[in-house]
Amino acid sequence: MPIPDSSSQHASLRWLNTLVVVTLITVTVAIAYLGYYYVGAGNRSQVTWFAPELGCRPLDERCFTALGRFGEMQTQWHYQNGQLSVEMGLGGLSARQVTMQLEETGSRWRQAAVTLEAVSPGHYRGTFDMPLCRSDAHRARGSLVVSTARGLLGSWYDLSLPCK
Repeated sequence: MPIPDSSSQHASLRWLNTLVVVTLITVTVAIAYLGYYYVGAGNRSQVTWFAPELGCRPLDERCFTALGRFGEMQTQWHYQNGQLSVEMGLGGLSARQVTMQLEETGSRWRQAAVTLEAVSPGHYRGTFDMPLCRSDAHRARGSLVVSTARGLLGSWYDLSLPCK
Protein backbone atom coordinates (compact mmCIF):
# COMPACT_ATOMS: atom_id res chain seq x y z
CA MET A 1 0.00 0.00 0.00
CA PRO A 2 1.50 3.41 -0.96
CA ILE A 3 2.24 6.00 1.71
CA PRO A 4 0.11 9.11 1.29
CA ASP A 5 1.97 12.39 0.74
CA SER A 6 1.26 14.98 3.34
CA SER A 7 1.45 18.70 2.84
CA SER A 8 3.79 19.01 5.85
CA GLN A 9 6.37 16.76 4.11
CA HIS A 10 6.26 18.97 1.00
CA ALA A 11 6.63 22.11 3.12
CA SER A 12 9.64 20.58 4.92
CA LEU A 13 11.30 19.69 1.61
CA ARG A 14 10.72 23.20 0.24
CA TRP A 15 12.18 24.69 3.44
CA LEU A 16 15.22 22.38 3.20
CA ASN A 17 15.76 23.29 -0.47
CA THR A 18 15.58 26.99 0.41
CA LEU A 19 18.20 26.55 3.15
CA VAL A 20 20.51 24.67 0.77
CA VAL A 21 20.24 27.45 -1.84
CA VAL A 22 20.86 30.20 0.75
CA THR A 23 23.91 28.29 2.09
CA LEU A 24 25.34 27.88 -1.41
CA ILE A 25 24.88 31.59 -2.14
CA THR A 26 26.58 32.52 1.17
CA VAL A 27 29.55 30.23 0.50
CA THR A 28 29.90 31.61 -3.04
CA VAL A 29 29.93 35.22 -1.80
CA ALA A 30 32.52 34.36 0.90
CA ILE A 31 34.82 32.65 -1.61
CA ALA A 32 34.47 35.56 -4.05
CA TYR A 33 35.35 38.05 -1.28
CA LEU A 34 38.42 36.08 -0.19
CA GLY A 35 39.52 35.67 -3.80
CA TYR A 36 39.22 39.39 -4.42
CA TYR A 37 40.98 40.24 -1.17
CA TYR A 38 44.00 37.99 -1.67
CA VAL A 39 44.29 38.02 -5.45
CA GLY A 40 42.99 41.51 -6.14
CA ALA A 41 44.70 43.19 -3.19
CA GLY A 42 46.98 46.11 -3.76
CA ASN A 43 44.62 48.95 -4.54
CA ARG A 44 46.46 52.12 -5.49
CA SER A 45 44.28 54.48 -3.44
CA GLN A 46 43.50 52.47 -0.29
CA VAL A 47 45.68 50.32 1.93
CA THR A 48 45.00 46.59 1.88
CA TRP A 49 45.60 45.44 5.47
CA PHE A 50 47.07 42.08 6.47
CA ALA A 51 47.10 40.82 10.05
CA PRO A 52 50.39 39.84 11.68
CA GLU A 53 50.88 36.25 12.79
CA LEU A 54 48.95 35.07 15.82
CA GLY A 55 50.73 35.57 19.11
CA CYS A 56 52.91 38.35 17.75
CA ARG A 57 54.54 40.37 20.54
CA PRO A 58 56.11 43.22 18.56
CA LEU A 59 58.28 44.64 21.36
CA ASP A 60 59.62 41.23 22.42
CA GLU A 61 60.23 39.36 19.18
CA ARG A 62 60.36 39.59 15.42
CA CYS A 63 56.87 39.39 13.91
CA PHE A 64 55.97 37.86 10.55
CA THR A 65 53.15 39.05 8.28
CA ALA A 66 52.14 37.37 5.02
CA LEU A 67 51.11 40.05 2.50
CA GLY A 68 48.68 37.89 0.54
CA ARG A 69 50.23 36.54 -2.64
CA PHE A 70 52.67 39.44 -2.88
CA GLY A 71 55.31 38.55 -0.30
CA GLU A 72 56.00 38.82 3.40
CA MET A 73 57.08 41.35 5.99
CA GLN A 74 59.18 40.79 9.11
CA THR A 75 59.25 43.50 11.76
CA GLN A 76 60.94 44.16 15.07
CA TRP A 77 59.87 47.10 17.23
CA HIS A 78 62.14 48.70 19.86
CA TYR A 79 61.28 51.23 22.55
CA GLN A 80 64.04 53.00 24.46
CA ASN A 81 64.42 56.42 26.12
CA GLY A 82 61.19 57.80 24.67
CA GLN A 83 61.98 56.70 21.11
CA LEU A 84 60.08 54.06 19.18
CA SER A 85 61.97 52.47 16.31
CA VAL A 86 61.15 49.72 13.87
CA GLU A 87 63.24 47.50 11.64
CA MET A 88 61.43 45.87 8.74
CA GLY A 89 62.42 43.36 6.11
CA LEU A 90 60.43 42.68 2.94
CA GLY A 91 60.54 39.46 0.99
CA GLY A 92 59.03 38.78 -2.41
CA LEU A 93 58.36 42.38 -3.43
CA SER A 94 60.10 45.72 -3.74
CA ALA A 95 58.88 48.91 -2.12
CA ARG A 96 58.84 52.43 -3.48
CA GLN A 97 58.34 53.79 0.03
CA VAL A 98 57.61 52.46 3.52
CA THR A 99 55.74 54.60 6.05
CA MET A 100 55.33 54.02 9.78
CA GLN A 101 52.16 55.47 11.21
CA LEU A 102 51.58 55.73 14.92
CA GLU A 103 48.18 56.37 16.47
CA GLU A 104 47.81 56.70 20.21
CA THR A 105 44.50 55.86 21.83
CA GLY A 106 43.00 57.63 24.81
CA SER A 107 44.73 61.01 24.55
CA ARG A 108 44.74 64.21 22.55
CA TRP A 109 47.75 63.18 20.51
CA ARG A 110 46.27 61.22 17.67
CA GLN A 111 48.48 60.27 14.76
CA ALA A 112 51.91 60.85 13.27
CA ALA A 113 53.81 59.34 10.35
CA VAL A 114 57.48 58.77 9.56
CA THR A 115 58.99 57.51 6.31
CA LEU A 116 61.37 54.61 6.89
CA GLU A 117 64.77 54.79 5.24
CA ALA A 118 66.21 51.93 3.23
CA VAL A 119 69.35 50.59 4.93
CA SER A 120 69.86 47.81 2.36
CA PRO A 121 67.73 46.20 -0.36
CA GLY A 122 64.51 45.02 1.27
CA HIS A 123 65.46 46.33 4.74
CA TYR A 124 64.08 49.54 6.25
CA ARG A 125 64.49 51.40 9.54
CA GLY A 126 62.79 54.35 11.18
CA THR A 127 62.56 56.10 14.55
CA PHE A 128 59.81 58.16 16.10
CA ASP A 129 60.11 60.42 19.17
CA MET A 130 57.20 59.75 21.49
CA PRO A 131 55.53 62.74 23.20
CA LEU A 132 55.48 62.99 26.97
CA CYS A 133 52.78 60.83 28.45
CA ARG A 134 50.40 61.62 31.26
CA SER A 135 49.60 58.09 32.35
CA ASP A 136 51.54 54.94 33.18
CA ALA A 137 51.79 53.76 29.56
CA HIS A 138 51.33 54.79 25.95
CA ARG A 139 48.69 52.66 24.26
CA ALA A 140 49.36 52.94 20.56
CA ARG A 141 48.83 51.18 17.26
CA GLY A 142 51.84 51.19 15.00
CA SER A 143 51.22 50.40 11.37
CA LEU A 144 53.54 49.94 8.42
CA VAL A 145 52.34 50.82 4.93
CA VAL A 146 54.36 49.65 1.94
CA SER A 147 53.92 51.50 -1.35
CA THR A 148 54.56 49.08 -4.22
CA ALA A 149 53.96 49.05 -7.95
CA ARG A 150 50.82 46.99 -7.21
CA GLY A 151 49.42 49.37 -4.59
CA LEU A 152 49.47 49.97 -0.86
CA LEU A 153 49.93 47.00 1.50
CA GLY A 154 50.06 47.25 5.27
CA SER A 155 50.02 45.60 8.66
CA TRP A 156 49.39 46.88 12.20
CA TYR A 157 50.79 46.19 15.65
CA ASP A 158 49.24 47.04 19.02
CA LEU A 159 51.85 48.46 21.39
CA SER A 160 51.90 49.22 25.09
CA LEU A 161 54.90 51.46 25.76
CA PRO A 162 55.99 52.25 29.32
CA CYS A 163 56.31 55.89 30.35
CA LYS A 164 59.35 57.24 32.13
